[in-house]
Amino acid sequence: MPRFLISLLLFATLLTAGVSADDRLTLVGAESNWHQPAGPNGNWQVEGEPQVEWSATRNENILWRAPLPEAGMSGVTVWGNRVFTTTHVPIDDESQKNGVTDILGFCLDAATGKILWQVELPGTSFISLAGGFTDGTVFAPIADGEHVWFFNRCGSMGCYDFEGNRIWQREWTPRFRHNNRQAEPYLVGDAILYVEVVNKAAGAKIQKWKAPGVINREMSIPDGVDEREVWTCIHGIDKRTGKVLWREHVGTSIHTTPVVGRLADGTLAISHARGGGHQPLEKPFGHSLTSLATGHEGTTLWSTPLDGYDPSFSCHFNERYTFGFNQGRHIVMDTASGKVLREQPLYENARVWKRDATSDGWTLETNAAVKAGKSHPNTNQANIVTGDWHWFLSHNVHYLGRVEIESGLVEYLELPAQVIASKDSRDEDTLLWGKQKPTNRPLNARGFAVGDKGHNGTGWGHISAASPTRIGRYLFLPVVTGTVYVIDAEAEELTPKAIIAVNDLGPGGETWTLSSLTFAGGRLYAHTMREVICIAGSSSSAAAE
Repeated sequence: MPRFLISLLLFATLLTAGVSADDRLTLVGAESNWHQPAGPNGNWQVEGEPQVEWSATRNENILWRAPLPEAGMSGVTVWGNRVFTTTHVPIDDESQKNGVTDILGFCLDAATGKILWQVELPGTSFISLAGGFTDGTVFAPIADGEHVWFFNRCGSMGCYDFEGNRIWQREWTPRFRHNNRQAEPYLVGDAILYVEVVNKAAGAKIQKWKAPGVINREMSIPDGVDEREVWTCIHGIDKRTGKVLWREHVGTSIHTTPVVGRLADGTLAISHARGGGHQPLEKPFGHSLTSLATGHEGTTLWSTPLDGYDPSFSCHFNERYTFGFNQGRHIVMDTASGKVLREQPLYENARVWKRDATSDGWTLETNAAVKAGKSHPNTNQANIVTGDWHWFLSHNVHYLGRVEIESGLVEYLELPAQVIASKDSRDEDTLLWGKQKPTNRPLNARGFAVGDKGHNGTGWGHISAASPTRIGRYLFLPVVTGTVYVIDAEAEELTPKAIIAVNDLGPGGETWTLSSLTFAGGRLYAHTMREVICIAGSSSSAAAE
């Protein structure tokens, strides 16, 4: 066995020593697998040496491309030589996009992109295909080497073996007050963590749509039903049977993305929140930490009320601090108690590097005022904590922001709103700066547009985006237009030198994605409305063989 593999196995053994299988994330095989939406470490972060420059438009550093029969938003899950993702079932034309319920789960060959098998998961609630925030395919699959679990946002999940044989299927009618990204599932031991309504029968009566494309203006709680029964909460689902094992009791807003992590005592917990627009039912607004320790799953460790909280972000935390954004401020809470330690203003006294349109150069502003957002400063879900920094894509300006966790230093760096890739060379790529808004039409593999509200912008602002991914020293930040920014995550100062590359996942104006980038076996994987793309340069592809 190669020395680096021996070291990796010893590290994994030490890391998990004394922690039961039900009390940890699945960490085995992390060097070659990305087994769940948030990756092998549960935080969208792995070590490695990824390809940092590519172009799908030019087929530059692209190992293979796999066209799929319909649009889908889910990330790509990888286990060994198997790749998994989902799409909606094919529709005949754009007129059907507002009445979609069923999805397809796919297994592809990791070496070639060939579809090995597919399965169909039904849904019960209508949803807009390829919406600006979500659709039925928004959740990536989970795999464990023997089984794969697919998730239909419209009301089902299913377990299959690696040959595509169904083990079990679970169906219910979700609560729809509006379309939303909601929370990616996690695998912790034998439990799949999933956000859903408590009382399925009562929740089924609260629907956004009366019929496909016809809004329901009377979304009231059914008579005689306690409001808590129609809250959405994190549930622990037995991966072997589909049965509910436990749930938390303080509620989790559909706007937020819970994050699993480790506490100072080595046990696991999940950080989650309540709040946002569209009158969430879960109260009071605020942030919570819930135990995942064996025998204590679903137990509230603390719950901190926060007036006006709009947690349209990923709820990252570490052993010391839990992080959030609230009304233009960066929030740092004590992970042990939930006490708010600091509230850092994000729109004043900042360092800002701006593109100078007149000279094609850069200007630095210090102690600057920045109009970066509304009640929350980030493009929805586009934030990540790495090392000493909390990174985010700004809400209504094309700035990458970061906050130094200890000092509260706020830095911004302007990024191009979008790349329009040349078919000939990177030197001829067009970078759109400022508030230019080209028409972006999310085309499926058959060439007609799907999607609705929010698709004509640049993918920043009041819209969801994929979670950033950190691979080694690089941050990969995709936005819905298929533009992917590669940033030096170890940059001591956030200057233009931190921009490593601006890449594309397809032709500008015709590409759309809500998928995070996945890294496994030395290769990057992306999923657009058209296809799954495997990205690898010569060194990366050789390492994966």
